[in-house]
Amino acid sequence: MKTARFLGWIAVHLGVICRFVEARDCSSHAVLLWRLLVAENPDSHIPDLAHQLSSLGIGLSNLNQHEELLSATKESITLYRLLVEKNPASYTPDLASELGNLGLMLAKLNRHEESLGATEQSITLYQSLVEKNPASYTPDLACQLGNLGIQLLNLNQHKESLGATEQSITLYRSLVEKNPTSYTPYLAYQLGNMAFWLSNLNRHEESLGAIEESVALYQLLVERNPTSYTPNLADQLGNLGIRLSNLNWHEESLGATEQSIMLYQSLVERNPTSYTPNLADQLGNLGIQLLNLNWHEESLGATEQSIMLYQSLVERNPTSYTPNLADQLGNLGIRLSNLNRHKELLGATKQSITLYRSLVERNPASYTPLLANELGNLGLRLSDLNRHKESLGATEESITLFHVKITSAWGSVSK
Repeated sequence: MKTARFLGWIAVHLGVICRFVEARDCSSHAVLLWRLLVAENPDSHIPDLAHQLSSLGIGLSNLNQHEELLSATKESITLYRLLVEKNPASYTPDLASELGNLGLMLAKLNRHEESLGATEQSITLYQSLVEKNPASYTPDLACQLGNLGIQLLNLNQHKESLGATEQSITLYRSLVEKNPTSYTPYLAYQLGNMAFWLSNLNRHEESLGAIEESVALYQLLVERNPTSYTPNLADQLGNLGIRLSNLNWHEESLGATEQSIMLYQSLVERNPTSYTPNLADQLGNLGIQLLNLNWHEESLGATEQSIMLYQSLVERNPTSYTPNLADQLGNLGIRLSNLNRHKELLGATKQSITLYRSLVERNPASYTPLLANELGNLGLRLSDLNRHKESLGATEESITLFHVKITSAWGSVSK
């Protein structure tokens, strides 16, 4: 028993210093020992095994071993259900927590219906716990309601998603009143989520109000702890730029995006691996916002910078960043078109099409519409250059792809 506890303790500390493989192995050995002890004395050691399986899940999560993680978490939940039947006061919190973890894991595996079910069960348990002890369990309930908002969004249930997030925010506001140091970051995060959900429902004025409050809170947090919260502020300033753009407040949108870029540039200097993708994304947004102000040369420059960063990212990780590069090359074609640089824009559009063709081979459902769109753009560009036969070929392929996509979607609906 002492050895099992010691291995579990070591696993936790190895995880803290990011030695994830060793942490997983220690936790796995601890699980094996607890299984032997449970065989001898289940009444005494089932709680230890359930707890260690939960810890093993954390170690597996750090290594992206999602299927193994799912198995460990489900077994932990089965054990906690048994314990709750005998002693609900002691073990309901553990069961609620594990069900919340299961919801997150299933979401990562795109098993959204199951994810929603697990999170809803977690919320039901936390609601019962809050009735008895609000001081201890309101933070957990607020967290799970926020997770529920995300999972409902994954199922395109936008109104329900907004409702869950609003409930989470109401709880976090009450927590911030009592303890602003601990809970302001959570409130700021959920306000950012709410702004996104409101935008999806075309409630742009309300979305702007939510994101502005989120930015204001992160600015306060950055004053106290810039290392921890500057990335969040940079992210929300970028989102603020998008929300302002939705309301056609283009100059204000530009200002917010430029602030986001300045923060990401400082972050990239310290940690390029983590923040270069964010900087590339914001430079792409900057290109759009400059275009909205008819600053065509500046828009082109921002888009070219974004492309350079995405090219470097694709060299290291083509699976993750090829879609972004293809998108920005398509945008580059538009920027060059606005400057009547037709031969150059043709090259950019063709590069985008080449990348989309490679993506369609791997995932036709996601990328066929984007390939069809770029082929349509190519048809227009070739027509501008009086290359009518080539223009016709590109346009016909675009129409064919759109027709296939529509027919496929209609067939799915009919079934």
